[in-house]
This record gives sequence, structure tokens and C-alpha cells, in this order.
Amino acid sequence: MKNILLFILLLLFVGCDGTMYTNIYDKSKIGSEIKRVEIIASDEFSKESVSEIMKSRGFLVGSSEYRLRVEHRDYKGTCTNPLSKTSSDYSFDGLVSIELYYRDKKLYNAYKDYKGEKSRALFEPLIKEMLSDMEIKSAP
Repeated sequence: MKNILLFILLLLFVGCDGTMYTNIYDKSKIGSEIKRVEIIASDEFSKESVSEIMKSRGFLVGSSEYRLRVEHRDYKGTCTNPLSKTSSDYSFDGLVSIELYYRDKKLYNAYKDYKGEKSRALFEPLIKEMLSDMEIKSAP
């Protein structure tokens, strides 16, 4: 019960801060060479944006054991963090996130709140960070 109460309080004060958060779930896949990646997205904008980024970095996009789930959320005006609603320094418009899977096992995730209009450039730092953190190389 104490843990549940602590978690609920944490949710009230944690929220839209604009920092990129990352997590490596399976360190055994660091340094993998990936030739092809399948893009699964919550919307067409996210799918097209990340597909273009991955292709520009030398990856083939199509059916693969590696799946990159991508998401764009527009929460302008829907963030429930009290600090976000009272401070102009915390007025974020949305969130972008990526999750890398290998055979349905999560390897990595990254997400970030953003200000401004949605664009392909929102996913660039997430992809760059993932490739760096996981030391992923595009296989020839």
C-alpha cells in the first residue's frame, strides 16, 4: 500500500520536462549489425518519418526480426502535471518515443517531450541516441 501511494504521488509531480529518457533492456545485443528493420507506428506520420531516417542511415526497411515501434503523441493541453499547467517553461506540445525489439523482446527505448510543431526532426535525436547507445551498425 505504501508503494502504491508513493507511486501515485510520484505521478502527480513527474511529467512533461523535455528531457530525453533512454533505457537499454538487453545489453547482450549491444554492437549488433542490423541489415533490415521493421517499423511499427502509432500513426502514418511517425512511420514515414522514422522510415526515412533509418533509410538515410543505411538500413533497409521491411519485414524483420528487429522491430522499431515509434509513436507520436499530441498532448498539448492534456498534460495533467500541475507544474506544467502553471509554468510557461513546461508548456510541451507532445511526446515522441521509440522502442527497439528483437523477436518480441524489448531491447531499448527512448522518449522525449517536445515543444513546437511535429516534424521528422523530432525523431532524429532518438534514433541517433539509440544507434549510439546500442552501438548498432547497418549490416552490408
